[in-house]
Amino acid sequence: MTEQKVNNNQQLYYAGIIAVVVVILLALWLLFSKDKAPEPLPVLTPEVNEPAVPAQVVQPEPETVEPEQQAETPAPRPEPMRQAEPEAPLPTLEQSDVEVKQRLLTLNWRTGLAGLFVTEQMLRNFVVQTDNIAQGQQALGHPLFQPLQQSFSEADDDKMQLNEQHFKRYEPYIQLLESVPPEQLVPLFNRYEPLLQQAYAELGYPDELYKNKLLAAIDMLLATPEVAYPLALERPAVVYTFADPVIEQLPAAQKQMIRLGPDNQQRVKALLRQYKQVLQQ
Repeated sequence: MTEQKVNNNQQLYYAGIIAVVVVILLALWLLFSKDKAPEPLPVLTPEVNEPAVPAQVVQPEPETVEPEQQAETPAPRPEPMRQAEPEAPLPTLEQSDVEVKQRLLTLNWRTGLAGLFVTEQMLRNFVVQTDNIAQGQQALGHPLFQPLQQSFSEADDDKMQLNEQHFKRYEPYIQLLESVPPEQLVPLFNRYEPLLQQAYAELGYPDELYKNKLLAAIDMLLATPEVAYPLALERPAVVYTFADPVIEQLPAAQKQMIRLGPDNQQRVKALLRQYKQVLQQ
């Protein structure tokens, strides 16, 4: 019962409406003491040698009514989830270099190596190289990286076989590719896939899926055979060739993998397997 009701009862009591007060108090006592046995009412005993005084019934005092327990504080409403900011509109293929460069260079590439990327015609060059590698070729004039700082002819005094000095030339490029996991690059691929598909259609494949060609290029490089080093070279004309005719007859893309050297080749193959797995998910 609320405090306001108790005060009203007291006002009725002091106003002399005793009967009403007794009824209300008894009702309250019964209501809040259902599980308690009622205490016997005390009876006044008359003193000896004095006229007996009629027993006076003492009304039981109303039990203090505990205020109702405060309602538990309702749990705060969770803040509405903030909607993710809408993705920026996709640029056109012709104007994509600025955004692609910006997003690519925000990734955690190894310090000092991101400058190896060629940042012009990035998507088109990537598609052209993919198409050529899938066919076992290499596309000149569509570079993805800056050229090697040390040319092959300057690598070693003995220019007639591949050795460790030649393989070291590729170390910065492999460190660059290893510094960012494929899981960080695949979202970029997913964003620009429509533009990659457009560039692929321009090469004469309007009805083919570019992603399939990318996987085919990865498979071409992974199929590079294991060879025994060192490898003897020949120079019948301007360029060097492999002295072993079996190796020389391999697709150009696979011969480039062999030029990386055995350790570098295994590192690149490990990366390619990771990319293939992520792209197929």
